[in-house]
Amino acid sequence: MYKIGVIGSGSRMTPLVKNVIAKEGFELSAVCDLQIESVKEKYKDCPNVKFYTDAEKMLKSETLDGVMIGTRCSLHTHFMQLAAKYKIPTFLEKPVCINEEQLHILEGLQDMSDKVVVSFPLRNTAIVNCVRDIIKSGKLGQIAHVQAYNNVPYARCYYHTWYRDENETSGLWLQKATHDFDYINSLLYDIKPVRICAVSSKQVFKGDMPAGQKCTDCPKRKECPESAQNVAGYGDKYEVGDSCCFAVDTGNQDSGSAIIEYSNGMHAVYSQDFIARKGAGKRGARLIGYYGTVEFDFVTGKVQVFYHNEDRTETHTFAKGHGHFGGDAALINNFCDVVAGCDTSRSPLNEGILSAKMCLLAKKSAEQKIFCQI
Repeated sequence: MYKIGVIGSGSRMTPLVKNVIAKEGFELSAVCDLQIESVKEKYKDCPNVKFYTDAEKMLKSETLDGVMIGTRCSLHTHFMQLAAKYKIPTFLEKPVCINEEQLHILEGLQDMSDKVVVSFPLRNTAIVNCVRDIIKSGKLGQIAHVQAYNNVPYARCYYHTWYRDENETSGLWLQKATHDFDYINSLLYDIKPVRICAVSSKQVFKGDMPAGQKCTDCPKRKECPESAQNVAGYGDKYEVGDSCCFAVDTGNQDSGSAIIEYSNGMHAVYSQDFIARKGAGKRGARLIGYYGTVEFDFVTGKVQVFYHNEDRTETHTFAKGHGHFGGDAALINNFCDVVAGCDTSRSPLNEGILSAKMCLLAKKSAEQKIFCQI
């Protein structure tokens, strides 16, 4: 029986843990979390679990075959460093770090890379695997250009909740682009990013309401388009927090774009947007070669290949998988195989480090208006 430990079991990590322990031969052995009583309730059907509030004490006391780290972003590096000390196969939530100091720490842990499954579900989806096969087949020719986009329809959480605190997240390059940069890199498997520039803007989620303003205490909540009651009236299914997104302390850009140069001179363009809602939500890319173009969108589950020298289009349609378009299930399967010693990570730590580095440099570029070497 493979024994799994968990460090930080919030709303993202808990269902992933339950998917792991639902597999034959895996059991939850220990959980470390500061919200101990609520976590005990989450795992009330796991009678043999031991609970801790000190992660190092847990790792010293338990003999674990794998550990899953799902704390807030600012602590990912610290607990990855701790898990590496005990050489335990690790599932690490993204982003792997939020600043350059943490990045340098992780760069010293790359001997663990293949035993770390970074939470990059998009590169593991059936859609991206299909596109990767199309590119590798040669039918498009060499990829000459990439256009990628992420219009996030559920983005209210980045302005209404703790995600607005850039001390915890370092902003939306690391929160969202880390996924997209990673799947782009995985599709351009034979070349590496070498240079990046970026711009960002804040046109909507800004204002002069006082810092710390709560929607429930706001005299403008009846007419405010972002108040919980009005958002509910739009039929929005995503939870809205109580912090004012038109306050002086809102944090987070509401759009950003980057240009990434690769080692063969080719470049990719990427834009992220946090204003679009409902049907305007899109996420995907277009990769253009000399012989053809492949275009895909995660939201529609559609991959299309347009041939440049003949009147022919191929269409591949995928079911809308749950959990990052089916990528979470693939991540969990890979993590279980890594724990069992029958596979290496398909989203290893070194790829998490590269994506985080790109995001940190995109942020730096946008702030300083410069190109940055990767």
